[in-house]
Amino acid sequence: MKHYQTARKARDVRYDGKFFVAVKTTKIYCRPVCPAPSPKESNVSYYSSAIQAERAGYRPCLRCRPESAPYSAAWLGNQALLRKAMNKIEAGELNQRKLPQLAESMGISDRYLRKLFQQHLGVSPIHYANHVRLMFAKQLLHESELSITQVAFSSGFNSLRRFNDAFKQTMRMSPSALRHKLNNLAVDKDNKIAQHNAIRLKLNYRPPYNWPMMQNFLQQREINCIENITRDSYQRTFRYKQATGQFKATHIPTKHQFQIELEIDNLIHLMAVTNKIRQVLDLNSDLNVIEKHLTKDIKLKPLIKQGLRLPACWDAFEAGVKAILGQQVSVKAAYGHTSQLIEELGSTLNDNFKLFPTAQQVMASELDFLRMPQSRKQTLKNFAQWYINNQGENLESILNLKGIGPWTYEYIKLRSGTDSDAYPEKDLGVIKALEKYQLSDPQQWSPWRSYATLHLWNSI
Repeated sequence: MKHYQTARKARDVRYDGKFFVAVKTTKIYCRPVCPAPSPKESNVSYYSSAIQAERAGYRPCLRCRPESAPYSAAWLGNQALLRKAMNKIEAGELNQRKLPQLAESMGISDRYLRKLFQQHLGVSPIHYANHVRLMFAKQLLHESELSITQVAFSSGFNSLRRFNDAFKQTMRMSPSALRHKLNNLAVDKDNKIAQHNAIRLKLNYRPPYNWPMMQNFLQQREINCIENITRDSYQRTFRYKQATGQFKATHIPTKHQFQIELEIDNLIHLMAVTNKIRQVLDLNSDLNVIEKHLTKDIKLKPLIKQGLRLPACWDAFEAGVKAILGQQVSVKAAYGHTSQLIEELGSTLNDNFKLFPTAQQVMASELDFLRMPQSRKQTLKNFAQWYINNQGENLESILNLKGIGPWTYEYIKLRSGTDSDAYPEKDLGVIKALEKYQLSDPQQWSPWRSYATLHLWNSI
């Protein structure tokens, strides 16, 4: 615990979200970067997660706002299955379906899933889902102008009464009382915003974050009909289940955050879409841990650019389409094909942008407008049919599709933002970098080979 004490006293931003500080005298828990006067060590308890502090009877601080801390799962160790389940819950999976269905989608029993959560968090998956909903609701109450009813449904609650009861029990005040208190707190004046059609949220990350490299990667692959990249922002359209919309993420490096302006036509999916944006911008990774591991390879160490993040496509379908259209052609040609596909098949969102085509739209088209071998068009249609049947789950099964090999599979894993250990070893750029820098043992980079791959691409 000594490093917790040091980090708390220094308000070290590198530890933000890695642990929480509970103050026994006030029964409030905070982020280690909380600007409030530092309490005596004898009055402090430390917890590795917010929900553990909450279950111990503490309520979140209104000043440093623990719900806005960068995500951290370092304390999970190698519990990949639990991490996957938590990610699904944070994306709102239990807002729309029951626990047995979630467990079945992961290939395990709901009994085993409950055991995992109880063993590592001390709570059930249902309790964790409720905690996630409440924390997101608290963020919306702080930062958005949504009504309390809209906040309730946007956070995954099926009724306003249930939301009010759960909020009061955890926060020790009603949602309306919190809104009233925020209006009178000087500390929250910076959070107040003018009337605006878009929902505005702040998404924090743990530094370092190399935005220039992220911005350059995105700009080289920009598809004007669905996205726009500027010096300090990324804007794009999206589709998530029954929701469509667009967001603009503006980088605020001095605050280690992105300011999000989000327009969505179905608030029920707001929590899931917000989680998706975090994934697209790779805000949940702890680069200090990743880079420390990768630099153990003395030959790779000079290639590591501090703060490099993985730019993800919106979902596995988009990543798969881009991978297939990019087979055996240049980056420029691949994105030319992708742009043409969107122009021909994508639905119009507004005067400026379209939506990326759905698997159903690809299946319904002959794809005659694409100037490429017929076999590749058929691969694209086969992939679309696979996605319709599997909804992106069990990705490894795409290797059974004609025209999809290990390179395409690994590229989809890397660009979908769901696998930190993807490694397209047959990629020409990877092969060139391995030869140029005499790198001989990529396996030692695991479980962060996705990041190592991006470093290799940037080195040539």
